[in-house]
Amino acid sequence: MTERSREAKIAWRRFQTEAMLTFGRLHQQILLRTADRLDVAGLGGLTPARANALIVLFNARGPIQAQQVAAELGVSDVTASRLLRKMEEDGWVERTPDPSDGRALLVQPTPRARGEFGRLVRVSNAVLDDLFSGFSEVELRAFVERVTAVQSSLATRGVSIPSAAGGEAKPSPEG
Repeated sequence: MTERSREAKIAWRRFQTEAMLTFGRLHQQILLRTADRLDVAGLGGLTPARANALIVLFNARGPIQAQQVAAELGVSDVTASRLLRKMEEDGWVERTPDPSDGRALLVQPTPRARGEFGRLVRVSNAVLDDLFSGFSEVELRAFVERVTAVQSSLATRGVSIPSAAGGEAKPSPEG
């Protein structure tokens, strides 16, 4: 290997490292922006994780198993269970036994959560506008395609999260 190719390889690794760190910083910025928007909207009792869980539940349009919430959020069943238990204690969701599977719980938003649906949608829309205001539809689709390629690359190396359908998680257009 020549000195020039070795330097090029090192530069490429540095660039890859910066790209990975950028994803981490972006994730943190999204969380902070979402928390700020929730607080300004008077939804300070909701964390970004709780808001995301409610969005999953509202999108389901009916009770779903806690396991499905976990898959949609890309977290373990244990993590989702803890999150949903706290949300239940705070009056955001109700969990009931699944009559078709005695081991599973069905989760749905409470009347309190349904009463905050409009504010939650406004917060979600504001965060989406913050995130993607500089993108055309074509650019956003291309970006999502590239991020999906990164997820697939990790999945082929054994790093994947389960989806509600039982396979690998697929990103949704809304993130």
